[in-house]
Amino acid sequence: MIAKLLPRGRSATHENGQVLVLFALFLVVFVGFAALTIDYGSWLKARRDYQNAADSAALAGSAFLSRPISDTKKTDARKAAWASLKAQLGLSSAIDALGASSTPFDTPVTDSSYKLWVSTPPIEATTKYPGGYKDPTDRYLFVWVEKDNPAFFARIFGQDDTKVSAWATAGSFPGRFAVITLRQNGQAGPANATDIDLAGSNSALKVVDGDVGGNWGMKLNSSTNLLLPDDSQVYLTDYVSCGNSCWSSQQINSGQIPNVIKPALPLPQPVDDPSYPLPDALTALPATGGTAMVPKGPGTDAQGDITINKGAVDAAGIGCAASSPKLGPGWYHNINVQNNNCLLLDPTFNHSAPNSPSTDVSTAVPSGQRPGIYYITGALNVNQGALVVGDGVTLVFLPGGNNDGLVVGAGGVVDLNTGASDGAKGFPPDLHKAAYQTNGSYSYSWGTSGPWTYTADNTDHSRVGVTIYVAKPSQYGNNVVDANTSVIKINSGGGLAWSGVTYAPHDNIQLAGQPNHDGIGQFVSWTFKFAGGTSVTQTYDGPDQSTPRLVEPHLGQ
Repeated sequence: MIAKLLPRGRSATHENGQVLVLFALFLVVFVGFAALTIDYGSWLKARRDYQNAADSAALAGSAFLSRPISDTKKTDARKAAWASLKAQLGLSSAIDALGASSTPFDTPVTDSSYKLWVSTPPIEATTKYPGGYKDPTDRYLFVWVEKDNPAFFARIFGQDDTKVSAWATAGSFPGRFAVITLRQNGQAGPANATDIDLAGSNSALKVVDGDVGGNWGMKLNSSTNLLLPDDSQVYLTDYVSCGNSCWSSQQINSGQIPNVIKPALPLPQPVDDPSYPLPDALTALPATGGTAMVPKGPGTDAQGDITINKGAVDAAGIGCAASSPKLGPGWYHNINVQNNNCLLLDPTFNHSAPNSPSTDVSTAVPSGQRPGIYYITGALNVNQGALVVGDGVTLVFLPGGNNDGLVVGAGGVVDLNTGASDGAKGFPPDLHKAAYQTNGSYSYSWGTSGPWTYTADNTDHSRVGVTIYVAKPSQYGNNVVDANTSVIKINSGGGLAWSGVTYAPHDNIQLAGQPNHDGIGQFVSWTFKFAGGTSVTQTYDGPDQSTPRLVEPHLGQ
């Protein structure tokens, strides 16, 4: 009876065989999916875990690779990387021993079934290292994590344990910019000009113990050079050499023996305006000229203008004679130092008659006024052969017109915070730090009953002084949209000698022909142009604010 119920040509045995075949096929598919989801999933998770470990270790180590680079810093960097790996992977090895040297490519450290490499600079850069940061002077650290991960379901398909690896390179990116320009491509600025422009004939800018950076590009005329000794570098957004259109590779070099060509390096990301705050207002903010102006300077001029027509260079030829006019801190509109005259900026005393030393009366700056801060709403004109000297001072410019700002004529010099006023009558010595600091603090303190006392530690590089501060219109109530200005204009033959930051985030700084230039500090500007026909030196003196950043792997690696 049962046989009669089955379709013609079919049997129970045959049907059971089909079920077994289908089940076998399904089982293969099931195991394949299991291998895909479990084995391959576990390998992908391991790859992610190893990448996180490599990234974290590279970042931890590269934080130690600040300038100037040294073998000690490289050792500390490797130890920090190993400490990070040990914490994340449960290693048992001694960190100090591992960090003593870079891991050879053919002798990895084996610990807890991991094979590990930590190296600075990256190992075997020409053959084994997969990345692109190969210069042994680069401040980069390389980490590789590798381990055989077991297969379970995948073994059915002949897949053995799988080697899973991840690697990372992190660097200590530039924080010691001696010159940095903030304008980016497409933003307003001087017509037909790039951000960094070395022009003129036989001009050279030498940057010592610091870097040059531009948020856009750079132009070097055919006879100019950017000199970057030792480990100084230039970082640009537009960093490809393009001959007459920008620069040739030979124009960026160390300027040393032997002379080393230095390629422009890619800026990892635009440098932001550090946005240093304005120093405290001394009184209610004055207008930029007109009778509403209430100057803190001497005299009764309603405009806050003063002309210096006295003073001479001291016997040593490096500063103003002690009998030269002295000017206390406060609000001014225009300060005009006539040809071949000298002006001493006195940070802690106000003066009643700067041009008449015999009748001048000095009074201590009161507690309600910040010492050493000079707000100039018009111009400081240093005419031909004139000299302005100030120690422990900060000049703040509030631009308002085409002729405003710091204007230095041929042979004129502005010498700030270098000790040039040491020994002048009534001046305390060693005021070698600007009055105002980048962190908003000051170099002076007020005791129980005063007067102001200079307290800055000149050896503490974390207290960087702001020597020249060019305010943005929005900072002093001007409704004009922040735009590029031309406040700092050093004419042919003029010079600056100063220690500290020149903060001019929206200013197109122009330095033209200044053999007396000796900068110790930092330029922060919108654009920077030097057309001098001479060699000038900018030395960075301040904290290394380098930031550790991952640079590899990236797309395509």
